[in-house]
Amino acid sequence: MGLSGILLERRTRRTFTIDPDVSEKIDKLVGGHNLEVNVLVNKSIRRYIEWGRYVDSFKLVTSDPRLMKTLWSHVTVEDARKMGAQNGKDTVVEFILYYFRKFDLDSVLKTFELIGAEYANAYAYTEFGDKDSRTIILRHSMGRSASAYYGASFKALCDRLGVTVELEESDDQLICRIGGASSLKIMAPKTFKEQLAKQAVERPVEP
Repeated sequence: MGLSGILLERRTRRTFTIDPDVSEKIDKLVGGHNLEVNVLVNKSIRRYIEWGRYVDSFKLVTSDPRLMKTLWSHVTVEDARKMGAQNGKDTVVEFILYYFRKFDLDSVLKTFELIGAEYANAYAYTEFGDKDSRTIILRHSMGRSASAYYGASFKALCDRLGVTVELEESDDQLICRIGGASSLKIMAPKTFKEQLAKQAVERPVEP
């Protein structure tokens, strides 16, 4: 059996209808090859499930890295670090709970990999090591302030989980060295509703 047959065997067959203009555009893109149609439709649906349906709820955007480099050049490193820490303490936590229905180290790393790298194209994500010692590298070439922002956000999330992380910031990348992941404390409640309730309780009441 060829590679195409193996790929099709691993997939679930579903039948649905699409608009005529969408069908015509698909045919133009793939040139009538059935396997390429399957790949294209599968990737499109996956992108909507993993990214598109969250765009409106969390105001997610994909920006040109050149534009982001210019914007970051007008933000001081200290201000970027403050924004990253605040973002990691509330907004990112809310997103992770909503997206993964849990909050742990794996979901944090998956957020940086899937959302930040694959869909937002904010940086290139690399991970290596094992459960006892992992190293995460975010390559972005957007300046030191961008590294400070991502580093502070990542550290705030790790602090919440009781995970030790060492950061190394530079103009073109951020290196995060995670230690003690295998002995991670279970800081979050077990159910999604309990997690959201805990989020509400932990937020300070503004005067």
